[in-house]
Amino acid sequence: MTIHMHTLIYSAKIKITHVPVYTCGECGRYEPLPFIKHDLGKLIKELGETPSKRHLSFADRNEWASVLKETFANGLFAGGMSEVEETIRAAIQGRIDLLLDVYRLAVDLTDRKWMEETGSRLSQLTVQPAESAK
Repeated sequence: MTIHMHTLIYSAKIKITHVPVYTCGECGRYEPLPFIKHDLGKLIKELGETPSKRHLSFADRNEWASVLKETFANGLFAGGMSEVEETIRAAIQGRIDLLLDVYRLAVDLTDRKWMEETGSRLSQLTVQPAESAK
């Protein structure tokens, strides 16, 4: 199975773009990456029965999706899977470093809400190792 960014249609009218999924090259079946399922389910629950928005990017709500979207947007990888894995690892580490800096600033400003949001975003990246993105 390979990873790619997919667009999901929810309730026949809401387009959710940039959802990282595993896809089977033989049968075409796809499924969301295990470590994003919770956030995807949470988003769908928030949308409810009569969603107001018509287009959402999952990358705006999930750090893994955001990192993968940016990594894949950078183009083809001549070095194959090992280059992709290394690029993803580096991107994750860069995002973690950035979020730690943001968290430190939130602490300095004693902004609890910002600290909680940043902590939540950090936990999305630290729950699974980079090898999970293979």
